[in-house]
Amino acid sequence: MYLSKLMRTLIAAALLFALPAMVVAQGVSTSSMNGKITDESGEALIGANIVALHQPSGTSYGTATDLEGLYRIPSMRVGGPYQITVSYTGYSEKVFNDVYLRLGESFRLNITLEEGAVTLEGIVVTAAPGSGGKNAGASKQISEQDILVMPTLNRDLKDFTRLTPQVREAFGGGISIAGVNNRYNAIYIDGAVNNDVFGLSSQGTNGGQTGIAPFSVDIIDQVQVVISPYDVSLGGFAGGGINAVTKSGTNTFKGTAYYFNQNENLAGKTNKQLLDRLGSTEGSKLADFSQKLYGASLGGPLIKDKVFFFVNAEIRDDQTPSPFNTSLYEGDASASDLQGLRSFLQNQYGYDPGDFGDKVDKLEGLSLFAKLDINLGVGNKLTLRHQFTKAENTDQNGSSNRTINFANNGVYFPSKTNSFAAELNSTFGTKASNNLIVGITSVRDDRDPIGSDFPYVTIFDGLGIINLGSEQFSTANDLQQDIITITDNFKLYKGKHTFTFGTHNEFSSFYNLFIRQNYGVYEFATLADFLAGNPARGYDR
Repeated sequence: MYLSKLMRTLIAAALLFALPAMVVAQGVSTSSMNGKITDESGEALIGANIVALHQPSGTSYGTATDLEGLYRIPSMRVGGPYQITVSYTGYSEKVFNDVYLRLGESFRLNITLEEGAVTLEGIVVTAAPGSGGKNAGASKQISEQDILVMPTLNRDLKDFTRLTPQVREAFGGGISIAGVNNRYNAIYIDGAVNNDVFGLSSQGTNGGQTGIAPFSVDIIDQVQVVISPYDVSLGGFAGGGINAVTKSGTNTFKGTAYYFNQNENLAGKTNKQLLDRLGSTEGSKLADFSQKLYGASLGGPLIKDKVFFFVNAEIRDDQTPSPFNTSLYEGDASASDLQGLRSFLQNQYGYDPGDFGDKVDKLEGLSLFAKLDINLGVGNKLTLRHQFTKAENTDQNGSSNRTINFANNGVYFPSKTNSFAAELNSTFGTKASNNLIVGITSVRDDRDPIGSDFPYVTIFDGLGIINLGSEQFSTANDLQQDIITITDNFKLYKGKHTFTFGTHNEFSSFYNLFIRQNYGVYEFATLADFLAGNPARGYDR
């Protein structure tokens, strides 16, 4: 019997130490405060009251010191300004104004109270740049102010994460952290998974295969890039974790409207890459193009001090030309021969290959965001948010001096992402708190050829090559992702120590259809052979 009790004790102890290690692959969306309250002689003040008021929203957080004079306020809204009020019977009250909290960090404020009833002026506490915090490890905080003043061409997350010295833009536009491939990063928005879990996107984000940003930069309040965090609540990556929290409404109605535009008048002459492709050495003004972005945000109270909303809508419309002068083509076929080939395909097979001259790539996007913050009562805060991103990318292959690409051998790529997250933050007196996050994300990527179904055809034309037909890797290409994340962190406070018990679970479901060269790929030795119906010299399916 004694051995049985001993075994049960050992198993219970093993589970106790294993539980914190289970908290992996997750992010956080809040901040916290802690510290110690003493008198002038350094003795702990037991039961001192600490009230933190988030002034923009009227949200109040409160606690009291324990037997050692220690206090903790978990699960607080990031940002500020906060007004911190500390009081104790028989001692003068202290008030701290303009306190700002940073994502994923605990703001430490030790306070000494003086006896007697004297009037104290407000004290301004200003954080100095430097270490990310005692529990942050190697990390970088990117504030809303940083986002506002940083130059950006694409209003993309990586334009701001590069403020971290260990971050660089990798091949294909992804974010490499500490030299690791971006597929080993973790991206969390309000604590829910938002990176490309399947791993096809070189950008590492949902919808990244189209080139669209996963969300509008205008919805982001703070970003935290962590590389080697000390906090057990952060993990699940080999490169780095990108942890972002979105904006919330306050007691004041605030709105923004913005418009960004870039065109040929705001750019230089022909770049070298295009000159090399066209076989030219003299640059000229770029052909007409446009990159337009429209957006608006609005936030405010539904019920003052209780319920707040924040919404954002953003539209993207990019048109990028690929100009081509047919007279520069070095193959045997003339412009009239190429037009005759198009007519032959229409008459003989009922298939239009599209134009072979100038082409225009298009990227059209729509991003919608809505967030609701609810103060359920003392110690309970509920947050609900949903993000919808839609993109349609039409990517046509340009022609060059030795290659003719008909327009419909390009790719039409629609993508839709829906991301929902619900977070409940609860405190239980001064001894415990709990953070529960549930995230649901669905991604639908459907890569297709442009135009109707047709085999992919390559025709050798002297010094040139002619390509037409359905792009050979898009004839059957469909990816559907569904990811559910459930994270719960329960914290117990004992003296100077915090014990975290929790779990993080990801349930992923994938459907991936990929059949390359579904309609066949043909190679013909000459244009005459193709028009005469002679056998292809090569065939793949």
